[in-house]
Amino acid sequence: MSIFKGKTVVNRAEKIADFTIATAEYGSAVPEIIGTTRTSGNIIYYDDFTAHEHKETQRSGKGGGSKTVSITYTYTVAIIFALCEGAIKGLGKVWKNKDIYNYPSDEIGMTLYYGTNEQQPWPYVVGKHPEKALPYKGLAYMAGVIDLGSNASLPNFNFEVKGKLTEGGDGVDVNPADYILYILNKIGMGDVKISGIENYKRYCAAADLLISTPMDESKSRTAREIVNEIATITNAFMFWSNDQFKIVPLADRPIGNWEPNRTIMYDLTPDDFLPQSNGACVTYARKDSSEIYNRFTVEFINRANGYEKESVSYVDSDDLKEYGLRQASTTKALYIYTKKRAVFLAEELARKNKYERNQYTFKLDWAFCRLEVGDLVTLTDPSIGLNKQVALIDSVTEDAQGLLTFTAISRAGGDYDAAIYDVHDTERPFVDFSPEPGDVDIPVIFQPPTELTSNGNELWIGAKGKSKNWGGCNVWVSDDNQHYSEVGKITNSARLGSLAAAVNAS
Repeated sequence: MSIFKGKTVVNRAEKIADFTIATAEYGSAVPEIIGTTRTSGNIIYYDDFTAHEHKETQRSGKGGGSKTVSITYTYTVAIIFALCEGAIKGLGKVWKNKDIYNYPSDEIGMTLYYGTNEQQPWPYVVGKHPEKALPYKGLAYMAGVIDLGSNASLPNFNFEVKGKLTEGGDGVDVNPADYILYILNKIGMGDVKISGIENYKRYCAAADLLISTPMDESKSRTAREIVNEIATITNAFMFWSNDQFKIVPLADRPIGNWEPNRTIMYDLTPDDFLPQSNGACVTYARKDSSEIYNRFTVEFINRANGYEKESVSYVDSDDLKEYGLRQASTTKALYIYTKKRAVFLAEELARKNKYERNQYTFKLDWAFCRLEVGDLVTLTDPSIGLNKQVALIDSVTEDAQGLLTFTAISRAGGDYDAAIYDVHDTERPFVDFSPEPGDVDIPVIFQPPTELTSNGNELWIGAKGKSKNWGGCNVWVSDDNQHYSEVGKITNSARLGSLAAAVNAS
């Protein structure tokens, strides 16, 4: 037995006093998620940063007389991630650094609070710090005690939030019509009527043009900007007319059970146009061939690839072979989350670029005031070679004299309905203001009772024409049957007749 005592070596790791968070922002807006998207959240509460000591002993030397004690620390913190305005449907995937979990999972270490108005405070805070326990009603959040490991740094969390209005779409994304109605309701315009909204909703459903809030949208934008962007990426016009909104899908091909507008409002000809400043009936601008692109790129968010931004392109192969590559500027469509929808949008952009290269300008009088943006007309003007060219009204302006200036874009040929209003073949009624009055029946001349006169000395005449065109006459008087003077006018036809039976004095 050795008389020497064994040696003990202690290796102690440096203890961290606090940790740094990079996802907490004071005063940031609480987002509202329509549809399904990924968000990083914002830390609104953390407490109880705790170091947990871990000892590990290793013995060495003869008989294990020496030992080495290693003391390390791991850390935990109680934390709340604010996600968005509630109430939400739930969570899908959760990204924790490079690991992906489906909620719920023990690996995530947090519990979801859906953001209802009835939700209660996190029980952990109620038990540990009751003075800080808040229910955060109307706010969806994740709460839990996070294991930070040995470096005391918070993992990088991202959350797939299943937000509002998904029931009107495919359960994941939202029908744009519902999105627009929701936006208008949020700004106090929920009672405003939108003409054509049901047709637009059917179009978006048939075309599978469903959308969600752009990922981590933090830029403040007006409702007008949001609605205009949604209308643009879904190929629609939305405008204000006659005390209501109107929305018109611009697609010109049937999609599923949805049919595009094929109704012509007017067949316009030179008889209808008012001369412009240069005397022309219709002027037009045509895109230069250098602006007829054959490759269209759309940037979108790919949900199937972890919500990464990606781009897809649609190429007009025939045009590419003949003229070479002509790339259009990239269209950002961050409301779109699937590749299929992005490809559809790119194809629609290519079709519009090919068939809507001509823009026409013409003037009409107020008789055509029923024409609005989105209506179809045909244009005929032999001086520039137009013969019933179908065009879509793009804008309308009215000047101080009530004259209307229209711009219209060309549409692809096809089968269209006949014009609703035919202003050329209609026979207008002719009114003759100078017909022959014909002869006068023998007038009745009599002296009325005194009580019916104004001065007691009057002579009354009842005159009637033989023709229905007779409307009155001038009355001339002569005392020698040679010299006459006009004494009055009769402007109504009298009713003349004879008694069917004698009238008794009684």
